[in-house]
Amino acid sequence: MILSFTWTTETLLSGQKTCTRRLWSDRTAKSWVNAYKGDRLIHSAWDKIPLCRGAKKIADIRLTKCPYQEALADIPQSDLQAEGGLWSSKDEFINLFGSPDLVVWVVRFELAIAPSEEFMQLPIKSVLQISNA
Repeated sequence: MILSFTWTTETLLSGQKTCTRRLWSDRTAKSWVNAYKGDRLIHSAWDKIPLCRGAKKIADIRLTKCPYQEALADIPQSDLQAEGGLWSSKDEFINLFGSPDLVVWVVRFELAIAPSEEFMQLPIKSVLQISNA
């Protein structure tokens, strides 16, 4: 499966970003929870949604905890750094989503593999063929 990291590509690749919050449908959330429970822990990290022109796989990530739900109001202060360190306060981060009462999915992970420069230069069609092989 794939997660995109448009705003936080650099912090992901540096290993600083180890957490992301997502507004997922029940179906998507169930897929991620089932992947974790089925010991399918390695997933693709992309710099943009793969359907966008110029999108490329930037790394593999390994889930370190089963995805879970959390209200934005309950985000630990320490997660501001785990989210990439781009926000100076919880309020600033919460404003990205809207309400502090909004319940989101939390995904905790570690950087597993960053692809080679050669891989990064492949056209998107080649990357999708490799990913689906």
